[in-house]
Amino acid sequence: MTDWDSLRYILAVAREGGLSGAARVLGVNHATVSRQLAKAEDAAGVRFFTRLASGLQPTEAGQVAISHAEEVEARMVALDMALAARDETEEGELKVTIPPLMAEDNFAEDIKEFKALHPGIDVHLLGATEVLNLHRREADVAIRVTQAPEESLWGRMVTPQRAGWFASPEFVERYKDVFERRDMDTALPYIGFSAWFASTPAGLFSELPPVRVAIKTDDMVSAMSLARQGMGMVRTSHLLGSSDPKLVRVPGVPLSDHTPIWVLTHPDLRHVPRVTEFMRFIANRITARRALYMGLDESSANAATRSDGAKLEGIASEIAE
Repeated sequence: MTDWDSLRYILAVAREGGLSGAARVLGVNHATVSRQLAKAEDAAGVRFFTRLASGLQPTEAGQVAISHAEEVEARMVALDMALAARDETEEGELKVTIPPLMAEDNFAEDIKEFKALHPGIDVHLLGATEVLNLHRREADVAIRVTQAPEESLWGRMVTPQRAGWFASPEFVERYKDVFERRDMDTALPYIGFSAWFASTPAGLFSELPPVRVAIKTDDMVSAMSLARQGMGMVRTSHLLGSSDPKLVRVPGVPLSDHTPIWVLTHPDLRHVPRVTEFMRFIANRITARRALYMGLDESSANAATRSDGAKLEGIASEIAE
């Protein structure tokens, strides 16, 4: 077995732990992965995986195949990146990954305007909840919400963000006396995120009256929906909270620093015309909307930087040019 296609299927199954996950990342169906894996095992005369209740576990032969597959993948990605870095045309596909919750109306308007300016660039949006690997060129440009992007990537922080507590107008009216500190006995219900109960962020409730958890969830979509129904307050970025017509900021509670937004790419792609054009365009558009991400009274927000502030300053100036 020497073909890359077989190795690609083995690698996907190993990384995802099963056929369904591999099918998802490869963009094929479950049956195709199963068929290709069986074909590779028949050709090699060995089993690459043991079928367990918990998923597929690599055999000893599988471990050897996976190791070689990773080496082949690294060489192919390096070749692809080297060729892409020499691409001097503006036209072509541009894969952009962005968190789904950030791909709202303003971003859609950005894409519409960019396409009007650059009709030859085929923008492919990847609204992935997981972080795509720019080093494997799963995307060309990443718009990420992070405190510390990988040092090996190239780009800049385009805006800091702030977050606050939001609730339905009915909720705010119902607990008006609590917010105004006339009722000191009633605890405010809030929507809690699962991660908070393992490690509560410092100062999360410091500006609030007494609180109690109303319900726990592990994603922002359900938390916002629950808040709209008046089940409790939700802490979210000013971008999301202020953009929701059914939510308002709870009174008397200031905004606090939140995770900033970065625009990033692989260093080898920074001079590719369509990558450069998009990064410059989207960085300027997001920066121009700073008030939407920061809210009022942004003076206390801290600008996020990497550990090497000098490098960040240099990167920012390069993109801005």
